[in-house]
Amino acid sequence: MILVFDLDGTISDPSEGITASLNFALENLGLSTHPALKLTKYIGPSLIDIFSDLLNTDDDDLIRKAIVFFRKRYANIGYKENVLYPEIKNILKTLSNNHDALYIATTKKPEVAQAVAEYFGISHYFKEILGCGSKRKKVELIQEIREKENNHDIVMIGDRFIDMVAGKSIGCFCVGVLWGFGSQKELKDSGADILLDEPEELLELAQLKDYYASMSGR
Repeated sequence: MILVFDLDGTISDPSEGITASLNFALENLGLSTHPALKLTKYIGPSLIDIFSDLLNTDDDDLIRKAIVFFRKRYANIGYKENVLYPEIKNILKTLSNNHDALYIATTKKPEVAQAVAEYFGISHYFKEILGCGSKRKKVELIQEIREKENNHDIVMIGDRFIDMVAGKSIGCFCVGVLWGFGSQKELKDSGADILLDEPEELLELAQLKDYYASMSGR
């Protein structure tokens, strides 16, 4: 199978580093900070969308300033505050050994995503690590992967609506993971074909995908 993983909320829990970096940006803009728990809803979307909502503005200059402050902290400190979800490293190793083609498609900048994967010692399990940054959309990353893999079927794995919407828009089988930051309702409403409760269930994806296909008449 060709498995495309989101990074934040799917492979690792980035909440400490992201929420602290969001507050760092707010503080440096002279604005009030927020409790970390209230900022976890911003884990997943692009930084442009995050700061547009968080600052309640369409001011491109202000949003760019916020992103610069965020990246200043995250690139130096924040990405090291990530924590891998239990058993994820062994799961990726097993999937890779089974000859599944693994990719990462994340809204992070490509170099930051690569740094996170290398920090955790998992980068070698992936054929490629792709990131959006401020210039690309996640659907473009998945389409690029599809072209690299000669239009073979792709499984998109993520924890937020942005992953499901991007995958569904080009016909992927979409797997929503419930150990991240998206709710069951969010994932179902945005097109998840199946939902997983625990990372270990990733090892059963082939069987689950086949079962879904038989039940849905595909």
